[in-house]
Amino acid sequence: MNTKKRQIIEAAIRLFAQDGGGVSTAAIAKEAGVSNGTLFNHFETKQMLIDEVYIFVKRNMADVILSYVDFSASVFDVCFTQWIAFAHWSYDHLTEYRTMNVLNASQLLGETAHQYAEELWVPMYDKLKDAQQIGILHPTSPELICINVQSYLHALVAYTNRKQYSRHEREEIFREAFRVFWRGIAMSTSCLDGFD
Repeated sequence: MNTKKRQIIEAAIRLFAQDGGGVSTAAIAKEAGVSNGTLFNHFETKQMLIDEVYIFVKRNMADVILSYVDFSASVFDVCFTQWIAFAHWSYDHLTEYRTMNVLNASQLLGETAHQYAEELWVPMYDKLKDAQQIGILHPTSPELICINVQSYLHALVAYTNRKQYSRHEREEIFREAFRVFWRGIAMSTSCLDGFD
């Protein structure tokens, strides 16, 4: 990605997080320090810019989170590692996290952006399916499990940010919340014995 395009995407991230998806392309160009013409040379429409920003954020998020995951580990360890990695990513990248939520809620995203974001998590869907086939998890759609995970995690981020908990306090809350979540999807919770 060239420098100008990255400047535009990073400016859009800041403004979407601050002002919502309705921010003008002129404002984004100004924030990026480029002309409107330069912005439209890189993104023919605002839709293309919105989708590219979303893909950029989701790809960076997945790269960070999945870098911690060993998919050869147990499904419990894989789920827990991703859970905690998301918690850390959300408070280490709060502007990107807010932009992701703004764009998700705006209904401005194109189908290509949604599909790309889904494909990033295929290894997780496969891990969940494998665990269901051997009776570790309840036979619920892996996509539905992931939607529930996202909703739960977003609520936790909102709660811990509102309460202004320290990083250590946030992690303890996320760990406790994972215990509750796991009890809802697992056929047995014996793996929680001794889990702290």
